[in-house]
Amino acid sequence: MRYIGWALLILAAMEVISIILVSNLIGGGWTLLLIILSSACGVFMLRNIGLSGLFLAVATIRTGSNVSIYQLLWPLRYVLAAIMLISPGFVSDIFAALLLLPIKGKPLTSASSHPFSRAPQSDQNDIIEGEFTVENDNRQKHHSEGQQHLPPR
Repeated sequence: MRYIGWALLILAAMEVISIILVSNLIGGGWTLLLIILSSACGVFMLRNIGLSGLFLAVATIRTGSNVSIYQLLWPLRYVLAAIMLISPGFVSDIFAALLLLPIKGKPLTSASSHPFSRAPQSDQNDIIEGEFTVENDNRQKHHSEGQQHLPPR
């Protein structure tokens, strides 16, 4: 717990250094414009996620589909990336971009727990081969014009 303060202090120093380096590289006006644009993107992301992200995570859990923990934490990653985009600096923007990457992890549940979602395997011996005929028990038969019409028996 005591390392969080040190980590935040180091992150703040890295943010200031990144702002200085980028402003030397592309100019102060463009750097300010990039900081304003990233903050606006972060605010837009926070406004759009709302409680729907939480409801999305709960719905994903209830469906029981094969999802990884990394996919399940998508709403949390999204909100954390938005907060990082709001903070001024470019180190946090890089971490935000990494959080928004669509990386998939190992599924939480195995495919054997859902019998209808797995593909049939070729080594199973559950195939029955055979022939069948369809017999029509309809008494009225359509005959060609040259045949006689006999009464039903």
